[in-house]
Amino acid sequence: MSLYAYREFIASERACQRLWRQLRWPRGIRCPVCDGQRIWRMPEGGHMDYRCRRCGHHFSDTAGTIFAKTRTPLTKWVLAIGLFRVGISAQGLARELAIGYKTAWKLLMAIRTAITADPLLTRLAGYVEVDETYFGGRQKGKRGRGAAHKTPVVGLRERGGRVQSLVVPNVKSPTLRAVIRQHVHPGTVVYTDSYSSYTRVREDGYRHRRLDHAQRFIRGRTHTQSIEGYWGHVKPQLVARHRSVSPEHLSRYLAEADFKFNTRNEPDFIGLVLQKLIEPYPLRG
Repeated sequence: MSLYAYREFIASERACQRLWRQLRWPRGIRCPVCDGQRIWRMPEGGHMDYRCRRCGHHFSDTAGTIFAKTRTPLTKWVLAIGLFRVGISAQGLARELAIGYKTAWKLLMAIRTAITADPLLTRLAGYVEVDETYFGGRQKGKRGRGAAHKTPVVGLRERGGRVQSLVVPNVKSPTLRAVIRQHVHPGTVVYTDSYSSYTRVREDGYRHRRLDHAQRFIRGRTHTQSIEGYWGHVKPQLVARHRSVSPEHLSRYLAEADFKFNTRNEPDFIGLVLQKLIEPYPLRG
C-alpha cells in the first residue's frame, strides 16, 4: 500500500486506532500478563481500555509499546512512516507534521530503532560481495583506507538479494573475517578486492574470489560492483538529507538504508514498520 492508500488513516485518528488494534491483536485481544482471552471492554476518553476477567489486569491497545506515553497522534506516526520511506530529515519532518524538532527527531529515531532491532534471521548465501568504506565529512589528508577522523563500515551484498552494513572498529583481518563468519553462510562464494585483510577468508570455509582493482574491476563474475554501487547510492543520500551523521548514530542510519533496500519490493511498507514498532513488546503465547 502506498502513502496515498493510507489517506483514510492519515485523516482520522479513529481509523488509525482501528488499524493499530488489528496489528496489535491479530489473534484477538489477550491479556499481556496472563494471556487470558476473556476481556472486558471499557471505552474511555475516546479510546478503548480493557480489563482481564481472569487476573484483573487493566491495559490498553498501546500498553507496553512506545506509543503508550507518546502524545503524538497516531495519524502523524502513520504519515511520518510514509515520509520516512521516501527519506526526510528531522527538520523536514517537523515542518511537515507541525511538531517540534526534538519530537520529530525522537520519532524518527524510534522508527530507526525498531527496524534496527530486526537483524537478519538467516545469514547471506549464494554469491556475496564484501567491501569496506568510510563515512565522515570531507577533510584534508588521506582518503579511503586509513583516513583519519572517519568511521569504517563493512558492507555485504547478496547478489539478487539482501544487503547489510556494519560499523566496525577497524578493517584489520580478524575484524573482517569475524564479520564474514557471522553474517555469511559457510560455503558461499565471497567476492572481494585484493585488500590484504581478506587474504585468509578461504580458511574460514568460503569459496573466495579476489580481484586486483589496480589491474581491472571486472573479470567474468568476479567483481564487487554491486556493493560499490550500493555505497554510491547510500552515501550521497545521507549527506543530502542529514548533512552529517555522528558515529554514535551511524549504525541506525545504515540500518535504515539497508532496511529500505531489503524491503524495496514490500507492498505495504507502512504496515510493516508499524508491526516492527510493536514487535519489541510481544505478547506471550
